[in-house]
Amino acid sequence: MLPPFSWVYLNALLGSVLVTIGMWFLLGGFSLALGAVFFLGLTGVFVWWSPTITHVWAVSTFLLGLESLAWPILQMVDLRQLGPEPSLEDLQRIFNAVLFGLFSGVFWLTFSYGVYKRTQLKVETTVPSLGRKRHRKKKKKSLKDKP
Repeated sequence: MLPPFSWVYLNALLGSVLVTIGMWFLLGGFSLALGAVFFLGLTGVFVWWSPTITHVWAVSTFLLGLESLAWPILQMVDLRQLGPEPSLEDLQRIFNAVLFGLFSGVFWLTFSYGVYKRTQLKVETTVPSLGRKRHRKKKKKSLKDKP
């Protein structure tokens, strides 16, 4: 019997699709079987670990940020394989990769941190305080207070 529909499941699927497409771009393509295994594994982790939609997107955007930061590094490794004197076109490709990779990586990691902080605020406000409860002292009415 399948569990009831939850919006967390739908967002886990969408987040997994996004991260899988990012990994496909990062690696320059991979087989359909490897993509399906990566997608299903990531979806399973999201469904198992993430209690809310916000948690799913915090992790998804964090992974996108890591992919964006890894892209310029992989481009530089590819450039090193071309030899000691790369062409001007290759250097322009590396410059674009570093510029946009760092920009988008910092953006996604910052966005992920903001979403993560939002999940922490919700957790703190929903948990009852464990400290001592303060009781207000009731002011006793005196004879002077009566009209």
